[in-house]
Amino acid sequence: METILVAFLSSVSSVGLIALLTYLCRNWLLERLKASVKHEYDLKLESYKSQITRCEQAYEEIIVALYDMIKYFRVHKEDYGQGTGLSDDRERELLQEYIRASSSLSKATDIGAFYISQDAVDVLQKLRSREQLDYYNEPKFEFYEQEYKEHDKAMKKLVEVAKHDLKRT
Repeated sequence: METILVAFLSSVSSVGLIALLTYLCRNWLLERLKASVKHEYDLKLESYKSQITRCEQAYEEIIVALYDMIKYFRVHKEDYGQGTGLSDDRERELLQEYIRASSSLSKATDIGAFYISQDAVDVLQKLRSREQLDYYNEPKFEFYEQEYKEHDKAMKKLVEVAKHDLKRT
């Protein structure tokens, strides 16, 4: 009887030990799997947030550049030969802002396609490839008036596209 009892206890302890090890391994694997899935999710979420931020920054840069260019054109479209009425320092500052904005807009048109919607790229391409008045053979105020209107129209359209694009996110 004693051998049966020893055999029974040893088999129960072996089964219990195996059950305990199985339980611990299963819990360890589940925790590792949860941690792995959470890590992957966090990476994807961070990547998505980064893309959203880059998209917002691209739209912001483009709209600020358009605004600066419009500001420059607004001042010069009223100049019918008697000057703008601004000081030389302010004129120089406006010109520098315009040059920076023009450069930024060109860069954004070329590189922005990676971050902004195709509709926004189309608006910028249309603005870039439109027919312009001849700066040297047309009156300056007419040139600036046309540029003002075209850039203002492009900015309004771009703001609509940006709102739609960023609402989706």
